[in-house]
Amino acid sequence: EVEKIVGHLNSDRESDWRLAVLEADVLLTDMLTHLGYRGDSVGEKLKSIERSDFTTLDKAWEAHGVRNKIAHEGAAFSLTEREAIRVVVLYEEVFKEFKYI
Repeated sequence: EVEKIVGHLNSDRESDWRLAVLEADVLLTDMLTHLGYRGDSVGEKLKSIERSDFTTLDKAWEAHGVRNKIAHEGAAFSLTEREAIRVVVLYEEVFKEFKYI
């Protein structure tokens, strides 16, 4: 998974950068489920988290917000390589807190 995300980031195509963010969010979903958080969506799972249990919670919300823009606004949302990297690093910090990667 992680290698695939990095591969997408290393591309020079915006479509691949979008995939990197979308796939990082899938990994976040998997991690939250693995940790026992419940909900029908990432947003619901994040809302159920106690802030004191999850120091990177704001980073997870921020990264997931960009994922939502990609998913819901489509081509109307412009994603730069720099922004894609910044967002994937936010996901990475969340995964590292829980030793998920």
